[in-house]
Order: sequence, then structure tokens, then C-alpha cells
Amino acid sequence: MASFKQLKLFVDKELDQCLRNVVRPFTEHVYFPETPIDPLGIEKHHQESQLQTLSISDTLACATCQVQFTERPEQTIHFKSDWHRFNLKRKLRNQPPFSSEKFEDMEKDISSISGSDSSADDLSDTENSFNASNDGSYNSCARNNPKIVLTLNDGRHLSFYRCLLHGKKNFPQESQELIITAQRLPLCVYWCVVMAAGGHFAIALFERDKIIQHKTFHKYIIRAKQGSAQSAHDQKTGGKARSAGANLRRQNMLHLKQKIQELFISLKSEMQRCSLIFVRAPSFNQQLLFSDKNAPLSTTDPRIRSIPFATLRPTFSEIKRVYDQLTKMELYPEDYQFQKVEQEKSSITKTKLSIAKKTTADSSSDSEDNSDDENEQPTAKQTVKKQPIVPPTPTDRKILPAEDLTVFNELFTACRLNDTQRFDDIISRLRVLKTIEKFPSTIDILNYQTAGSLDTLLHITSERGHLKLIQRLLNEGADLALANQRGKYPYNLCKNKETKEIFRLFRNDNPDKYDYNLGQVAPSITTEELERQRIVERDRRRQTKKRRTDKQRSDQERQLREQEEEEQRAAFLALSDVEKRTLAVHMNFETNKRDELHLGRCWQCAKKISDEPFTYFDYKFCSTACLKAHRTKTKTSV
Repeated sequence: MASFKQLKLFVDKELDQCLRNVVRPFTEHVYFPETPIDPLGIEKHHQESQLQTLSISDTLACATCQVQFTERPEQTIHFKSDWHRFNLKRKLRNQPPFSSEKFEDMEKDISSISGSDSSADDLSDTENSFNASNDGSYNSCARNNPKIVLTLNDGRHLSFYRCLLHGKKNFPQESQELIITAQRLPLCVYWCVVMAAGGHFAIALFERDKIIQHKTFHKYIIRAKQGSAQSAHDQKTGGKARSAGANLRRQNMLHLKQKIQELFISLKSEMQRCSLIFVRAPSFNQQLLFSDKNAPLSTTDPRIRSIPFATLRPTFSEIKRVYDQLTKMELYPEDYQFQKVEQEKSSITKTKLSIAKKTTADSSSDSEDNSDDENEQPTAKQTVKKQPIVPPTPTDRKILPAEDLTVFNELFTACRLNDTQRFDDIISRLRVLKTIEKFPSTIDILNYQTAGSLDTLLHITSERGHLKLIQRLLNEGADLALANQRGKYPYNLCKNKETKEIFRLFRNDNPDKYDYNLGQVAPSITTEELERQRIVERDRRRQTKKRRTDKQRSDQERQLREQEEEEQRAAFLALSDVEKRTLAVHMNFETNKRDELHLGRCWQCAKKISDEPFTYFDYKFCSTACLKAHRTKTKTSV
């Protein structure tokens, strides 16, 4: 079979001729199905009226898939399934839902409904098979396939990245619009590539295959050993971090945003000429380009396109690689079989997997055969890795009849809502029904493990910190040695210290009721010891609060003294030398020191003088610099 030929835009003239000869997309009927148009908006009005009449149902059912459930966890698992998500997509397109049997039959033909493992063989399937997986819409095909295949007038096929023709928000409505855009692609000679990630920023402007301008810079905004930006951490925690590093990263974030805005302002005329702008800004980095009022780029700009493949750190070399990748196109001959190629790829992959499995099996068998030889050579060093201890997950989950599941659901709701009154009423009702034959005991219902997560009522209350309900469950016989699907016991899920103290106190009062070591409960503690620890903790907090209060009071007094001193200095500096002399005479007359004129402050800066002052004539100074400044000032005034 003939192979394809790789061409590059703006370099190979043959590619320009091929783009002018585009006649239709490959398998056009799959990409652009005939859809009815509602010019009067009747369907839209009907949907709005349905939204206004929606109400929340109390039954355990799914209105989308038209099924009912007996347990709440079973309903939760259904909402996360591929079957439910697939029917939701069909409901948005006003299509009837698939039954579970029909969905399973269809699932055998496609790899995954919710994944992105689609390949080129989806393009060459029949119309019916494509509609079964993606309902035949161009939007779904564009999401799953980053490249598009166009057919030329001579029967050959041309493949390139779909983002060169349109963005994610402006899908073409008909195939002719797609063809016209592809034919005009050689005329779009001005491109721009922008990349921002992890404090690194890079931009480059291209004219055909030449770089007009480029700029790269970096700021420290990523938290060390955390892998997230300081701004993203502040959004989660409310900006509680007040360390020097956190403040530095926040300041760098502002500088980075300001620097990017200034750069785009300087490149405004060049950016206006660009026909295509390719942007790579994952997660929080989008606020550098789009979120601000004076944002450099706008999300409504039709020129904005996302880069459809993985990229590395934003650098100048990476931008050149991205541009080179975007401009590469593949030209396939007329008899090229896309489906067969994909089948060959899948068969090669399966062959490699089988070889790898066989190699692993052979190596394991060889290791078993050579174990005796290794035992005979004790000099050889053997390193044995310690395997982590994983709590055993229960496999003998009990199943309750339907009428008892209703009681469990009521208890489940009471535990989630921390409704002690409702819980007591249900337990008292169960005690009355104990006398009836063939009715399960209260312990069986309390220790029932939900489907999927295998959580008990004690797991639910421990995770939410409902102290009263935990005490009631332990007294009624809820086993704390039952692990859930993750291998966690109720004590491991305790929300706070007070919740753990409930288990420890119960262990002290009932040492033989449960297997506390299996449930990983901490050693028991008496009420007196717990009260003693609380008193110590209360005293420690009181001392800490007292120290904090004393420090605040001392800081306030110091600030008042500094403020008063500043006011006295300002008043002293406002006096002239004659007024200072007069004030000194009055102070010396009151203190009976008539032999010298000393105010205790520097005559130049009004600072208090604690040591022996520097003097000339009757003036006193705190330093030689003040003395020199005063002498110069006196000479100038004279």
C-alpha cells in the first residue's frame, strides 16, 4: 500500500495547490448530518417551560434512564456510569434513551464512551456505527479527532490539524464553509503562538516560515514541592499564608501579569495583523491572558485557537516546535486505507502486549527454577522490599431484603443529617419488631455495608463528626472493626480529636465488646485522664492567650510612647534657637542648674541625648553630624 507524503505550509508550493483543490471533507455525510431547523423557536420555548416545572423527587430512580433502585449508593453509582452519561447526551439532543441491554451491545463495538481513544478508523466507519457512538455530529467528531481529512478533486486526501480552520466555539455549519476556510489558509501568513505555564511565558510572531518577534521571561510563582501556583493555593485556603515566600510569589504574580499586559500593548499593531492566534495556558494561567478587565486577549476573538497536542515548558525552542508541528500536513494517495492502517496498529499493539505478558511469565518461571541455585549460594546479596500493610477488605457482605433496606435508608438519612430524634424513633421501632419471627436483628441493619463504598453507618457518622450518633451506634452494636472498600475503619475517618475521644472512652467502658486492635482504635482513656488532659490543654491555651494579650498591650504602649515622642520632637524642631534658649533657662532655673543650658535633646534633630553631648558654645548635639549641620546653618543665616 502506498504511503503518505508530508508537506509543510508556506514552504512547499505543492501544498498551496492541494488546498485550492479541496472539494469536500472525507466522509462528509458523517460530519454534517441533516438536522431540522426550528425557525419559530417552538422547541426552545418548550424546553424553558419544562425547566420551570422541574421538581426534586424523593424516590430512588433515574428519570433519564427510566430505572429504579432499592439503595441510595446504587443510585449514586449509576449516576457516575457511562450508561447514564451517554443517555444524558442523548437527552440533550432530544433523542430517546438507550436501555442497558442496547447500551452493552453498542459498547462492544466502541472502545469507550467517555474517553478520548478515538482513532482514524472512526472516520471511515459507516454512518450508522458513527451515529451510535457520537450521534453523527461534527462537534463530537471534532472533540475526539484533533485532525481533519479533506478530499481533493483528484481523489487524494489531505490531513492537518482542525484548529487551523476553526476554534472550539465557532464550528462550521456546513461543509462548504469548511472548504472555503481551507482554501484561504495559504493567505493567512501572519500567525502568533502564546504559551504560559508555571510562571514561564513565551510569545512569537510568525510571517510565513520566518519569526518576526519573540519574547520569553519567567517569574517565581510556583510553591516549592507543591506544584501549584500561590494564587491557586490562596483561592482554596482564602490567602491564609503570610510567609515571606508567599508574599514574594503574590508580588511576582502581579509583576508577571503587568509585564504581559505591557508586552501585548507594545505588540498591538502586530497582533492585529495576525490571522490565527494559538494559545496554550492551562488551569490558572488563563487569568494572565483572559480574566482581567484589561486582558491582553479576549475569549470571544474568533482568531483564538488552542494547541491540540501536548507541549513542554514555554520556551523559544518549544514555540518553534509547536509552529513546525502545526504547519505540517499529510498528503495521502487515493487508495489509502485508513481503517486497515488502524487495524494494523491495533494488531501490532496486541502483539506487543502478548509478547510482554509471555516474557513476564517466562521470567517468573525462570526465577522459580533458579530458586534452588540461589539458596545454595548464600554469599549473593538479596534485597527484599517491604510490602505496605493494607487492611483486608471484607468480601462477605451481607444482603438485606427489600423491606429492611427501607429501614436502613431511613437510618442512613438520619445519620447524614445528624437527626438524633429520628434515629431514636427508628431504633425503638426496631426493638418492638424484634419479637416477630424471621425479622433481622438490629445489629444486622446497623452493620449493613452499602454497595460500592462498603461504608457502614458508623463510617458516615465518624467522617462527619456526629458525636451523639456515634455513641448511640456503639451502644446498639455497630461494629467498629468493619473496613470499607478503601480499607478504612470508622476510627480512621474521625473528623477531629473529640470524635476519637468517643471511641477511646467507649473502649475503656467496654473493653471486650469489639476487636479494637483490628479497628485501629487508640488505647483507652478514662474520664479522669481525659478531664486532666483537657485542663492542661485549657491552661496552655489560657497562657498562650495571656501572652498574646500582654504582647498586644505592650505593643500598644510602645506605639503610644513613640507617637508622643514624635510629637515632642516635632514641637521642639518648630522652636527657634532663641526660644530653645529661653526654654533651657526656665528648665535650669527649676532644677537649680544655672551653670549650663541643657534641654536633654539635640538642638538640631530634637533626639533625646542619653550620653555625653557634643557641644559648641551653649548648644548640645547628639552627634558630630548634627553639630556640623547646625554650625553650617548658623553661618548661612548670619
